[in-house]
Amino acid sequence: MAQVKTIGEAVRDMSVHMANLYYYLTKAVIEDFGEDAKKSFERAMIEFGHERGKKIAEEVLEAGLPLTLENLDRFYDIPLAEGWDVHRTYENDMKMNVTDSCTFATVWLEKNWAEVGHIYCLIDIAIREGYSSNVKFCPVKNILEGDPHCQSLTVYRDITKKGQ
Repeated sequence: MAQVKTIGEAVRDMSVHMANLYYYLTKAVIEDFGEDAKKSFERAMIEFGHERGKKIAEEVLEAGLPLTLENLDRFYDIPLAEGWDVHRTYENDMKMNVTDSCTFATVWLEKNWAEVGHIYCLIDIAIREGYSSNVKFCPVKNILEGDPHCQSLTVYRDITKKGQ
């Protein structure tokens, strides 16, 4: 009989599978088509992120809520809090995020795939772009670049208001 797992364990297990899928897919394509294939992965991550962000925004708006940073997290399409060691603080129209460990990064570092794995991180910027033109994601630190944790600042700025 299979062991019953917590949501966090299941999310982490699925994350390992997804990180391995990304690794084997990108590795095969780069081996077959060369280093220029990385540009295709960058484009794919941005397009995928924009689509995810738009879908999250649609859900927020369908619920009759504004496209705030808190609602982005509330309606996020994967259970980040259950699968990653995430610490968030909100202040005014900013969110500071610190991720102590990343399952994806762990897999890619073990496989010496940090550079190509880091391409995946473009999705964080693209999700926010797809969600709202008022939201800007600013990466500060990244485990795949040798930092002890990932850190980012997400800022909400209503670009329709004059003088900002």
